[in-house]
Amino acid sequence: MGNRFKLTVLLLVVFMKMAGAQSYYQKADSISLALFNGGEWQQLLAFGEESINDGKDFSLLRLRLGYASFVRGNYSNALSHYDKILQTDKHNQIALYYSYLSNLYLNRIEDAAYLVPGLDTAVVEGEKIKSLQLIAAGAEAGAKFTDIYERGNSSFSRAFVDLRLNYKLSLLTSFTYFKQPVRNDNIEQPGYYARLNYTPFRKINIIGAYHYMKSKLWRLIYQNNAALLGLRYADSGSDLQGDFILSQIGDEKTRQYSLKFTKYITGNLDFYSTSRISIVDVLNNNNPVFQQKFGVKPIRNFWVEGVVTLGNQYNYAEADALYIYNGFDKTKFKAGGNCYFLLKRHLLLGLNYTFERKSDNIFRFNYLQHSVNGSITWNF
Repeated sequence: MGNRFKLTVLLLVVFMKMAGAQSYYQKADSISLALFNGGEWQQLLAFGEESINDGKDFSLLRLRLGYASFVRGNYSNALSHYDKILQTDKHNQIALYYSYLSNLYLNRIEDAAYLVPGLDTAVVEGEKIKSLQLIAAGAEAGAKFTDIYERGNSSFSRAFVDLRLNYKLSLLTSFTYFKQPVRNDNIEQPGYYARLNYTPFRKINIIGAYHYMKSKLWRLIYQNNAALLGLRYADSGSDLQGDFILSQIGDEKTRQYSLKFTKYITGNLDFYSTSRISIVDVLNNNNPVFQQKFGVKPIRNFWVEGVVTLGNQYNYAEADALYIYNGFDKTKFKAGGNCYFLLKRHLLLGLNYTFERKSDNIFRFNYLQHSVNGSITWNF
């Protein structure tokens, strides 16, 4: 009799807790639905955060919070909610679609493409997404100006094509040409660059790149090569990338180890930062190089970036080894700014200014260099 009574009391307590939990769920569901239908996005986000902190977390609430964050332009926060859903329901079409858009609006083209195979065919056709597709094509050109006779004004140009080979693999190719007068001769350097980005899993990118440059100076010809292997993890609100570059520039072998962290401070591209620390090993001399960039969107479709690079940038490579500073001299300090204007969704115009403090590699004299570079990109 006593055991039966205890069991009955225990079942009654469990039932009451389940009923209370069900009642709280119904209340949270009802309130969040009302706020969602009324478009009260900020109140919905505050209520949802409070509910989750109280341990009341369910898929419908996450879907509503994700959409509220997306509508308010906080794509990082939207991704954090949709990621939670996809952990248990990887085929949820709403979470997949808005995760695709959020990654796209954060300029994570490869991470967005990875999600496409899970989308309904009608959605894919409506968005005009293809497995094999030209992503972008463009060109850039610029000039560098010095304040000394021994170094003439140089020029740089590049043409590029960005191609999606399938939903997990993309290829960026570039052809470059650099020319600079040095005393009574000219440095001429044509080059070719290729970068593969493979996304085997959601949020994980494996990067491989190769850069070839043929340098001609004083009747000497150098076959320069650089190879990069990197790994990038794309969290909801930040990116973390580590990479290794092995290069043969002239007679010097260089190893470069880098770690790059990008933070979407406002959850979008309205305000973001990128920090990059590198160790450049040239002939067993380890040179630390630190680069910091902040970007902001002051008005619609217009971005401004400020960049500063500290350290001895001799044989230094950046942008996944796309740009390699193997000039005749060493760069000691570099700072500048970029601005971008998106015209009618497809056309992106860019302008860059860079100031550099440089040092001659033989006679050790110092001088200044100013660079202006313009670019045009067509996004398909």
